[in-house]
Amino acid sequence: MFNHSTSTPPHARPRPGMRHVQPSMANQCGFTLIELMIGITIGLMVVIAAIGSLVFTQLTSTVVGDSSRLQQKADAIFRNVGFHILQAGATELSVAANGRVVFSTAFTGFDPTTTGATGGRIFSVHGVDGASDAPDTLRVSYEDNGRSRDCLGNRPTLATRVDNAFSITGGDLMCQGATAAASQSIADGVEDFQVTYGVQTVVTPGTVWPTRYRFYAAGTVPDWTNVQAISICLQLTGDNQGNPQPGLVTTGCRGQTVANDGRLRKVYRQTFTLRNALL
Repeated sequence: MFNHSTSTPPHARPRPGMRHVQPSMANQCGFTLIELMIGITIGLMVVIAAIGSLVFTQLTSTVVGDSSRLQQKADAIFRNVGFHILQAGATELSVAANGRVVFSTAFTGFDPTTTGATGGRIFSVHGVDGASDAPDTLRVSYEDNGRSRDCLGNRPTLATRVDNAFSITGGDLMCQGATAAASQSIADGVEDFQVTYGVQTVVTPGTVWPTRYRFYAAGTVPDWTNVQAISICLQLTGDNQGNPQPGLVTTGCRGQTVANDGRLRKVYRQTFTLRNALL
């Protein structure tokens, strides 16, 4: 009698001459430790490269954004200041009793107590050099035509002229308008504001007609009534410390080297001709 619970089924019994073979390692699925480490290393390298590319893209985007904002700011400043420079010395036309058209005599120029004008001379343009290469101050004046607005958009207090003064305070370009109001900021991030004044000179002594400009700093202008052009230099700085070229230096308005602290800096220059100046 057989015990079925302990006996081996006939089909599972080894046949004579057969050898039992263990499963081969080559037939198993998975990765070795070395393969796993190589995969992790390659993945980390890809991640590091992606992060580096992202950081550089962010820095570049910041610089491009700052550059665009600086250009827009410079354009806005030149439009505001240039609008008043181009009107400097303007006087209104009126009709005399004999029917002739004459220039108004009401315009007396910028306040003589400020400019130091004497002998009845009319200064429609005047400036002051900044101490120790500090930013300059520019003043322009013209007659009020009844609709004129100063650099702050206000109507002038005086009924005869519009006075405007531009200067730098705490990195802001300030405007002192033609009213009793205090100076107000019209642009921030302005590190330097340098102004030179073009006076017509003769090339050769004895020449009858002046033929070219020579530009002077405010303290060396030979005759303020003969200023024919104004050249302005702005040094502007960006808002973000994201410049990807920390070793880059900028040449300022006075030819000085401005060390880069990570902020984008740009220098802009523009020259305006005084269209109301008598040649």
